[in-house]
Amino acid sequence: MVATNSILAKIVTGLPPCCLRIHPNDTSRIYIGTYKLEEKSGIKHGSLDVYRYDAQDSSLALLTSVPTKSAILDIKFNPQDSSQLLSAHSNGQLIIWKVGQDNDEITIVNEVTIDDDESNCITSVFYNPNNSNQVLVTLTSGYSGIHDLISHTTTVLEAQHSLECWTGSFGELGQLQHVVYTGGDDSQLIAHDLRASQPIWTLSRGHNAGIVSILSPSKQWSSTSGNLLWTGSYDDHLRVWDLRCIDETNPRLIEGYIPKKLHEENLNGGVWRLIPSHVANDNRVLSCCMYDGARIINTRGADFSVDRYFKGDHESMCYGGDWSFDGNYVATCSFYDKVVHLWSPDTINE
Repeated sequence: MVATNSILAKIVTGLPPCCLRIHPNDTSRIYIGTYKLEEKSGIKHGSLDVYRYDAQDSSLALLTSVPTKSAILDIKFNPQDSSQLLSAHSNGQLIIWKVGQDNDEITIVNEVTIDDDESNCITSVFYNPNNSNQVLVTLTSGYSGIHDLISHTTTVLEAQHSLECWTGSFGELGQLQHVVYTGGDDSQLIAHDLRASQPIWTLSRGHNAGIVSILSPSKQWSSTSGNLLWTGSYDDHLRVWDLRCIDETNPRLIEGYIPKKLHEENLNGGVWRLIPSHVANDNRVLSCCMYDGARIINTRGADFSVDRYFKGDHESMCYGGDWSFDGNYVATCSFYDKVVHLWSPDTINE
């Protein structure tokens, strides 16, 4: 593992940044969701901020900031329509945003209540890669469900977590397209069958703390390894699991057959996010490692190595990150110190 100090730009945000995405069609625009807890009142609020990166003078400039009455825990662009962005909120709501394609305007299209109990936070949101009108939502209540953005109905998945459900992922290849994975603070990994909203299996052993990130192979990333699943945990470990597919060219899960752990490594920080590169044939992954910065991970089937380590001024929880779609830079943010860094995934210390 080699440390990198190749910082391209840095800025301090107004409110603590919790999640971050780079515009798919314009690598100069960066979208940040913020989360602020007012200690005296207990009120949570936030904002969706848009920054512009100028590579010529290595600067980040705030273009617009829209306050939200609740805090933002996650944001995602619609993979089929980059004018739509979703944000997941601390009051059990999703907000659907319209993003300007040729300008920096962002406007609220709709606010959707997933849970009437405003104490339940939506911890993450994921578009179905095979149907962008469907999204997976996970909540601190331990529940997860599939929300339809057209009918605005939510189908709750039958198997739930006994503690906070932190993250999820859609299966994307072959017969895995009907599968959704969720991970929770109860250290359980659950595979759900979308055709029946029922569990296929529950992995109760193998993680020593809560599961906070899950990454499935896709057509764009690690497409030849459809039988594998990647998980990150509060216990600082990144793990690779064999889903026990009979035919790797047409992978499917077998009811009752629990995945086998193939590889694990301690990354020295809670593996909060796993973000694959957006560049074709680039099988690297960006990992946001909470209290120890970020990593660039080189994957080779079930094997992986940490090739780059970045700390910079991330002195607190590194929660958010993304790759630019041209692969020229990555952006990461840390929470309490309100720092956003843009840095090169390739340049290293000499």
